[in-house]
Order: sequence, then structure tokens, then C-alpha cells
Amino acid sequence: MPLIPIQRLTSQATNVVAANTRIDAVNFLLSGGAPNVVNVGNAPAIWPQPSKFDNDNNAVLAAAPNPQFVWTQNAFFPGETHGFASVSATFPLTIGVANDFLIALTVFADNAVTARIQAVSSLGINLFPVPGLDVDLNAGSLDPTTGITTDTQFPYNWQKTRFYSIPASLGLVSIAIGVRFVFSFQVTNYLNNGPINTAGLAFAADIYQNVLL
Repeated sequence: MPLIPIQRLTSQATNVVAANTRIDAVNFLLSGGAPNVVNVGNAPAIWPQPSKFDNDNNAVLAAAPNPQFVWTQNAFFPGETHGFASVSATFPLTIGVANDFLIALTVFADNAVTARIQAVSSLGINLFPVPGLDVDLNAGSLDPTTGITTDTQFPYNWQKTRFYSIPASLGLVSIAIGVRFVFSFQVTNYLNNGPINTAGLAFAADIYQNVLL
């Protein structure tokens, strides 16, 4: 079975929800909550801009826009932390064969982020138990005092773009069902030593699936 691209999900003000915690954001999203974040742009004008190649020749994935930097509001407050979540399209699973996916996630956050990928049944909010998913991916400490204690030298945590790839096998299914992948994040804006203290989250998730021809 060939591996084909099926979706690139990028952070947009139109597809991300926010709440106090990552778990709250996931619950809000799966209960039908509407997107409630804002596009803050490249707020300090020095963030690395996640971008696709100018000549990206993957027709399916290249159709997605570049990630936006999102936050809960246009103002930034030192020490604040928020949860965010977004969900993929629903992908139907094939009865009687192994249903295998590959997910590649790229994340930027100012300042620190914990990310998680989960598989959700199309019949409800029950999670598929998928080996390798539903684990915390850590990028810096979420303690806001880190900005004035240990994260004080170049390269700062916000200067590190994180990437992660994982195969996700849902195995054999015996009923007509689909799967969605939830991408969720807890982001902390550190206390700062200088006059500028912006905050934001940007991500891109590429999803591939093994399919029967």
C-alpha cells in the first residue's frame, strides 16, 4: 500500500481554539467549540517564519496556507499560559486491513510549549489507543520564571523550531469508522528581562496514509 499525503493542517485563526489548559482546549474543541484565537502576526518582527518552499510540488500539502502566529488576544502578558487545540479532517478507515498513518509535526512557540497528538474516533470523543501517540512532547519548561533564570542566553527557547514525526497504526477495524487527529498545546509566555515580551504559537502538521489502490 503506498503512502500518500492527505492533509496539511496549519495554525490559523479559523481552526484553533484556546482555553486555560491544553486539556480544556481539547474538550472545548471536541464539544464543538468555535475558533477563538487571533492572528498576532510576527509580533516582534524577529520570529522565524514557518514557511513552505517557494516551489513546493506536493499538490495536496502545498494547498494549505503557511502557519499563522496565534494567541488568545492581541495583548501579551508576562507569565501567562494557555492551552490550544486544532483537529484534522475525518479520514475513513478501511475494514479488514491495517490502517496506518504517518504524522510530521513542526511547532514554534514563544516561549515554551508542550504538544500532544491524539487520535479521536469519528463516532464520538473516544480516543483510539495508538502506540506512540498521546504523549507529551516537551519544548522548554512551562515555568514562567524560566525566562529570568535559565533561559537567558542564545539560543533562547523561542528561537528553536521543533519537529517530530511518528507512525500511527490504528490496526484492523471491523466497523465503518473514521479517525481525526487532535493537535494540542500548552504554551507559556515567560517573565522577561527586557522591554519586549511577545507570545505566540505556530504549527504545521502533515498527515500521510497508507491506502489500497
